[in-house]
Amino acid sequence: MDQIFFNGTIRTLDPAIPLCQALAVKDGVIMRMGTDGEILSLAGPETAKIDLKGRLMLPGFCDSHMHLLHYAQVKNCLSLFHATSLSEIMELCAGAVAAAKEKGSWIMGLGFNENNWDDKTLPTRRDLDRVSQDVPIVIRRACFHMMIVNTKALELLGLTGEKQETTTHRIGFYPDGTPNGFLQEETQNLVQLSMGTPPLEQIKELILSAACDAAAMGIVQIHSDDFEAFAGNQAELIIQAYRELAEEGKLPIRIYQQCLLRDQATLDAFLDHGHRTGESYGAGLFRGAYTLGPLKILTDGSLGANTAVLRKPYCNAPNTKGIHIYEKAVLQKLFDTAHRNGMQIAVHCIGDGAIEQTLDCLETAMDTCPRANPRHGVVHCQITDIPLLERFRSLNVMAYIQPIFVRGDMDIVDDCVGPELAATSYNWRKMEDLGIHASGGSDCPVEPFDILPNICCAVTRTDLAGSAPWYPENGVTVEEAVKMFTIEGAYASFEEDIRGSLTVGKLADLVVLDRNIFQIPADEIKDVSVDMTVVNGRIVYERTQAKTFSI
Repeated sequence: MDQIFFNGTIRTLDPAIPLCQALAVKDGVIMRMGTDGEILSLAGPETAKIDLKGRLMLPGFCDSHMHLLHYAQVKNCLSLFHATSLSEIMELCAGAVAAAKEKGSWIMGLGFNENNWDDKTLPTRRDLDRVSQDVPIVIRRACFHMMIVNTKALELLGLTGEKQETTTHRIGFYPDGTPNGFLQEETQNLVQLSMGTPPLEQIKELILSAACDAAAMGIVQIHSDDFEAFAGNQAELIIQAYRELAEEGKLPIRIYQQCLLRDQATLDAFLDHGHRTGESYGAGLFRGAYTLGPLKILTDGSLGANTAVLRKPYCNAPNTKGIHIYEKAVLQKLFDTAHRNGMQIAVHCIGDGAIEQTLDCLETAMDTCPRANPRHGVVHCQITDIPLLERFRSLNVMAYIQPIFVRGDMDIVDDCVGPELAATSYNWRKMEDLGIHASGGSDCPVEPFDILPNICCAVTRTDLAGSAPWYPENGVTVEEAVKMFTIEGAYASFEEDIRGSLTVGKLADLVVLDRNIFQIPADEIKDVSVDMTVVNGRIVYERTQAKTFSI
């Protein structure tokens, strides 16, 4: 045996052997599980023996929806996540003006949420103009579906002359008809276009930096949406960067790419290159380190920006039902093309109107071209009623959920959609009871990719700061939450037969925690730390050494 992990509390998530003390690994595969005596007897002279010292071992975590390259980029942006007022944001931006002037760069701030402010009023370009009229300033809302720019940025983007009655962009206007600095949805890409794309080697460095951070959180696989991290759609360049890292054996974790391809021409070109779900790269023990996953499509925006599509008008904005990004016929053609060509499909839907439109189109695509086990899914899947969830089950459509979202959304959902619909939304209990495959994710950098707070939110339905539970009847058990971030993540990438549980014959993807989350109060799970992360039997992170290793 190559490694033996012993003296542990090992929760396998395998009903055949749900709990054991030790397991043995050879060539990256779990070979035996049992008592310390049984497994240590298999050790040879070269076997590495790792004493777990009674700690909890679980299958390694999977974050089934995030944006790894966006996270790597925003590590160096101004963090606005904890700002509690507009004045605080302006102070943070003002502190960056001198450096930005010297470098000739933009000021980029990320993560503000006006719902955390007393007046809950969105800033405009004139507010940012009070910080600087010479340096372009961009602040992006925490939901990533809206950003606000100052006048200098608006000039550089060529948007100062836009008129409300003629514009083709998703931008906002003051009552006097001039742009107010709001950029929504795909119009935000103009900012990325103005900044250009870094060279290949720099992209690889960004990937490695972010992947090492994820490994330190116990994550062994990420489902990442990266193709529009830079100017325009850079699918081929992003694939090349990941492919080279995988083939060089440098990725510390696995990446399953959610392939954001917004229009028919881009999807057709992608397919013409021969790309399909399941295309995989990597060598030796780390084969499959990078795999192309589903077509990723966005069909609506966010609740906080009132751009998520509802079937009825917003309670707090009766003049809108949100923004449909696609007409139904256009969306149907995209789904038909992807499904017919063997692509899995993952669709961003937050509002019940967007979910209904998506389920209709998925059902038509599957009926028109029957195909076994396509594993299509809805990303976020927030505003639902029971009939919609029952359609998930009948169509065998997956849900990619982010339990951590209750922290930021619990104070706005009732206002947006009313308490009756809110009570059946973010309803992970019903998903579990119906047998819907629901995998957990963070949507990082919208939220951190720390899995333990996510599990805590799934169970407690609180904001992690002592709030009263929000519709606690829609929560799940600790074991169910852990499965969302392990076996269900593996299912979402067609890999439940080789990982996701600790089972003889599966890959040795493991995480070791400093406390047993099954034996502590649920509200303390958020404070548990990752002590070790193991991928294919290789230790890629150890907290005691504060170090992350590549394979």
